Amino acid sequence: MKLRYGNNKLGKYRLMLTNPALSGSLPPTALATKANIGAMLAQNRDVYLKPNTGTGGFGIFKLSRHRNGYRLRNGTQSRYFASFDGAYAAFEKTKGRRAYLVQQGIPLLHYEGRPFDLRIMIQLNPGRKWEVTGIVGRLGQRHKVVTNYHNGGKPMPIQQLLTPYLRERERTLYVEKLKELGIRISSHMSRVFPRFPAFGVDIGIDKQLKPWIIEVNSRPDKYIFNALADKSMFRRIIQYARLQRKR
Repeated sequence: MKLRYGNNKLGKYRLMLTNPALSGSLPPTALATKANIGAMLAQNRDVYLKPNTGTGGFGIFKLSRHRNGYRLRNGTQSRYFASFDGAYAAFEKTKGRRAYLVQQGIPLLHYEGRPFDLRIMIQLNPGRKWEVTGIVGRLGQRHKVVTNYHNGGKPMPIQQLLTPYLRERERTLYVEKLKELGIRISSHMSRVFPRFPAFGVDIGIDKQLKPWIIEVNSRPDKYIFNALADKSMFRRIIQYARLQRKR
């Protein structure tokens, strides 16, 4: 089973697809062959092209249908092409030999004109149960493809980011549902990857407030939580991480 689901983005996506409670929250994802990219782009205005391994949002492209052609974005740079063949050739040349995935683009919610997504941290607590120890929003830089903290994303409290969309009680209930989703994901992932004591789940929220599972990290960054003014989540995360190292 471990050989079937590698510890990479595609392997973890395929593993989550086997769980009916998770599969409906997964944006379609496949190997970034020319045929797969073309087919997905025909059904969606935007697709993301992501390395199958790696973290931090580095090396990610956004390919979009744009007016009478195509736009390929990487970082803050945009290139325009009259044909899909031209856009794909430029992507293929830039990516080199790295294995890439194509993923359906999610029309993310915005805060003050900038897109944001969420990182949910789930860890094994002292009782060996999965517990959500932190949720943080990541507000993307203007004109940048990704929201990742190490790629310029700004960590922000989730309640603040959701304020334009939900009332206070609705926000509280919504966050609880996100926590349930995070625990469900971690419980499912740990059946194949039992040695990991923590998972970082990246969630995108669309305009209908549906949460989408963008990806799952088995070695999640703790220090994004230290960038928040409220350090309580960061302290709990570090405490649990230290307990795991002592086992």
